[in-house]
Amino acid sequence: MSNHPINLLDCTLRDGGYYNDWDFDRDLVVSYLEVMEQVKIDMIEIGFRFSRKDGFLGPLAYSPDEWLSELPLPRGATIGIMCNAKDLIDTGDAASVVRSLFTPCNESPIDLVRIAAHFNEVEECADAVATLHELGYRVGLNFMQAGGRSAEDICAKASVVQDWPLDVLYFADSLGNMTPEEVTRTVQAIRRGWDGPVGFHSHDNMGNALANTVSAFRAGATWLDGTVLGMGRGAGNVRLEYLLLEMARLGIRDHGPLDPLLELVVGEFGALHRKYQWGANLFYYLSAMYSVHPTYVQEMLSDERYSHSEVINALQRLNSLGGAQGYSRSRLREALGDEFNDAPGSWCCADWLAGRDVLLVAAGDMGQRHRHGIKQFIRRFRPFVICLNSNPWMPHEDVDVWASCNPQRLLLDTEYYRNRAGTLVVPTALIPDDTREALRGWETLDYGLQLAPDAIEFGHYAATLPKPLTALYALVLVTAAKARRIYLAGFDGYSERDPRHLEMEHGLQLYAEQRGALPLVALTPTTLQSVIHSSVYAPEE
Repeated sequence: MSNHPINLLDCTLRDGGYYNDWDFDRDLVVSYLEVMEQVKIDMIEIGFRFSRKDGFLGPLAYSPDEWLSELPLPRGATIGIMCNAKDLIDTGDAASVVRSLFTPCNESPIDLVRIAAHFNEVEECADAVATLHELGYRVGLNFMQAGGRSAEDICAKASVVQDWPLDVLYFADSLGNMTPEEVTRTVQAIRRGWDGPVGFHSHDNMGNALANTVSAFRAGATWLDGTVLGMGRGAGNVRLEYLLLEMARLGIRDHGPLDPLLELVVGEFGALHRKYQWGANLFYYLSAMYSVHPTYVQEMLSDERYSHSEVINALQRLNSLGGAQGYSRSRLREALGDEFNDAPGSWCCADWLAGRDVLLVAAGDMGQRHRHGIKQFIRRFRPFVICLNSNPWMPHEDVDVWASCNPQRLLLDTEYYRNRAGTLVVPTALIPDDTREALRGWETLDYGLQLAPDAIEFGHYAATLPKPLTALYALVLVTAAKARRIYLAGFDGYSERDPRHLEMEHGLQLYAEQRGALPLVALTPTTLQSVIHSSVYAPEE
């Protein structure tokens, strides 16, 4: 084995806590610590030490000394925690904040404190580093989002901390978009400004976590991070089990027996992985390619309201908006089209459908399954047919008009409109620019939309709705236009606990409560309970 000094640091519970609010079962924590001792991990970063946050967070968000002291901490391993620079420097008195969060090291089970800092926060961390050093802790500083920065910028920033009492200077591939070559250049740039140990923390958005970590080592980094099964925010990190095997294969360092670690991987952490589904996938790959913070993907994938295509489209929007390297909930809402301005409308729908039966067709699987029955229903009863948004299986010739009202969905359906022509009922003020160009061959009827909590109104020029849901928009339009009956097809619904299902049921109930609301008859199978269940194959009443 090589004599090259190396420290393997496992930060599973700290980084993995983004999925469960750092509320790991204590028995799992104990099992994890026992395995870390058996596989000879040098350092264990067991959690964060946040300042007080709103809402409940588990023990490893704060990592209290008292709680840690009751754990069977591995003998011979360094126990560490991480702090975010923002928590320490926000008040302008970092030294006082540090002393409020930390006792002297000889009174604590913690030996190592790493501070995670954005590049613009580094200089302000000087007092925090000095105070932690005075308290007896080993101190590390992490350059977050090191990818994409010039060698000159990295060297200059490393030079800033050259004379600080730091034990290691880390850089993190926070967006998961660094290549092995860029990792090598970054280590070399840091070495020009800093002569102490260098560490590297990988993310696996593009599947490069292991290759990047090996490249960091070969370039001179001697502190390397990993996590069990790669558990970590977004796409996760290099898998500890892979890193141990690769280090041994390359003759860099040996490890203890791996059976306990593998049992942990397929057992407790396998169950966590099935629940939270971290790891590299197309969405995290795209986020890395677009330099978008992985938390955007994590938030969207954890919300069942958003389809996969909506996630991809939101990532493209975030890329075009710029400034998405840091996570912002308001920017996410903007990218998803949740930021909304009322559109008054200029087309009057009064008496447009007077006395007509109307069939609203959504794109659900049950509609596709019974599409031949739907076509026969249209031929038999001649309803006015409105297609909601795009629909890949509904024959174009069977549709009278299309309806859409959500800017995000309009953007998503741009190519659908570009390749067709017809009549679209839509709040024209809400049409995104890209979609507006695609609609050049379409006639648009400007029926507006206003949003108001828990409100539905059948306006002649605009619908009033609680949410920009095309199904509700079409229902209000048809009702205001004096239709006689409303049939539904392809309105599959979702599982009863799905937020999208609850949202739709709430809207349908609001609709039913309004004077003038019409009975809604579903002709294909649906989980929606606020409608009458019938069959597209049934004879006319």
